[in-house]
Amino acid sequence: MHRIDTSGNVDNRFHPGNPATGQQATLVDQDWLNAVQEEIVNVILAANLDLEKGTNDQLADAIVALIAGVVGDGSGAVATTRQVLAAGLVTGGGNLAADRTFTVTPATTAEAAAQVRNDVAVTPASLAGLVGLTQIGGAWIIRIGPVIAQLFSGTVTDNNTTILTLPQAFPTEARAGFVNGGRPIATADSNGPYVSGIGLSSVSIYSALDISVSVNVLVFGR
Repeated sequence: MHRIDTSGNVDNRFHPGNPATGQQATLVDQDWLNAVQEEIVNVILAANLDLEKGTNDQLADAIVALIAGVVGDGSGAVATTRQVLAAGLVTGGGNLAADRTFTVTPATTAEAAAQVRNDVAVTPASLAGLVGLTQIGGAWIIRIGPVIAQLFSGTVTDNNTTILTLPQAFPTEARAGFVNGGRPIATADSNGPYVSGIGLSSVSIYSALDISVSVNVLVFGR
């Protein structure tokens, strides 16, 4: 396209001419007319419309068709050539020719415990049984991932080993146990209780005291 540049133009604009001043009317030539024609024709053809003589709204139809994929057709339509794409933890998406659903896949409890996948999301349900506090009577069962801590109370007899049953048996391993102080010296009658052994379902506590005492016990396992 170009602005009119034939004789009689004024700053590349059309002028009707003025005989009083000698201003010539602008000459319209085939170059400018063909340029205007082809500019219009190319818009219509770009919209895949066939040129029809006697039809005077093809340019408007072409413009609507071309921009419909960008801003809709003006009737509330969505731009169908645009894409809404998923990334990261989100799957789904696509062009807007139809409704699109995005999905974030929740991790299973096993996946949360394995700590391997990075394409799923951890939810409260994923942590069920992995992180939390369970109470069994007066005992606390605290779980953080595979580690289980059990805090409970009991009574140990005097000058003897007392076996206390754990509130909940450990599935695979008993790691360590602690009780209210004491040292592993069986002959000292003033020595308080100490953990002398621990298994999957019980803990052994020896006390050299001459009386039965109540104790608080903390054991770790998995």
